[in-house]
Amino acid sequence: MRALTVIAEMGTGGAESVVADLAGHLVATGHEACVASNGGWRADALAADGVATLAVPLRASGPARLGCAVARIRRETAARPVDVVHAHNVRASVAAHLGTRAARRSRPPLVTTVHGLADGDYARAVKVLAVSDLVVAVSDDVAERLVAGGLDEARLRVVENAVPPAPSRAGARDEVRRELGLDPSSSVALCVARLATPKRVDLLLEAWADVPDAVLLVVGDGADREALVRRAAPLGQRVRFLGERHDVARLLPAADLLVLPSDREGLPMAVLEALAAGVPVVASAVGGIPQLGADVVELVAPRRADALAVGVRRLLDDPARRAAQAAAGRTLVGRRFSSARMQAEYADLYQDAINRGRTTTVTES
Repeated sequence: MRALTVIAEMGTGGAESVVADLAGHLVATGHEACVASNGGWRADALAADGVATLAVPLRASGPARLGCAVARIRRETAARPVDVVHAHNVRASVAAHLGTRAARRSRPPLVTTVHGLADGDYARAVKVLAVSDLVVAVSDDVAERLVAGGLDEARLRVVENAVPPAPSRAGARDEVRRELGLDPSSSVALCVARLATPKRVDLLLEAWADVPDAVLLVVGDGADREALVRRAAPLGQRVRFLGERHDVARLLPAADLLVLPSDREGLPMAVLEALAAGVPVVASAVGGIPQLGADVVELVAPRRADALAVGVRRLLDDPARRAAQAAAGRTLVGRRFSSARMQAEYADLYQDAINRGRTTTVTES
């Protein structure tokens, strides 16, 4: 089987992590995979591991960039036909659909994974996703919102995100803390998020004024970085912006907890990676996060800095509670969120899409 994956970019985000996992698994199991994206460090890593990559300008929107992406996908699939196309989110689906159309020729089935959208965008997205043969939601919450937006349940599947087993990192806590100049006994929280409005790092900074004697490490980059750095200035060295990092798995053991204050989420990889590493989590009760269970994640009301501060203090002040949630998180990830499970479910779904054979002959206008 030869699969083409289309995604806006291949940086640090959760969707990119899923793509890298699936593409790498396809190649490792004797199939062919090509990942079309605007590039990024994960694309470079895939290429080094023998996965074909294709540069398409999908990071930014606009008809000119979309047209260029469509043309490049069309040339690629004309030269090397594919059996299935897997797009991630809406714009990539449009590019994938238009790029695999050909006059008097059938097209490969198109599978689209929706990783989460703004509340008001689901109905509009469902109209666009009419081009997809199968639509995958990464959580029950995303699935319910797609159905409420008008998606036919017969075309919908749920495949939850997953993470590989966390590597053993003996001594990493002290080593990373020394590198960052952190006291070994300090209380440390880690936030891994794109520095943009939906992730609500601004809310976390507001909450941090009520979390005394604790250091917050913020990993990520984005349009709001400068404003957030200015906002954090009164907190001094209790807040440190580390920028975009490719070694989050290494940073996790240095933290006492991960905190995610988002307004909306699908099923965030940062949370699953923390749980796999045995790091307890404080997170807004949004998207698929509450489905993980209150015994696994310290759930807090979204959009409330006071609730966020209380949740963080509750875990930092109670080592036994942290230990119990860390153990519960590791158990849950091993049982429900393993890469092997996700890989197998997508393999079955690809075959289902191929077997359905919706190979409608189209004539380009």
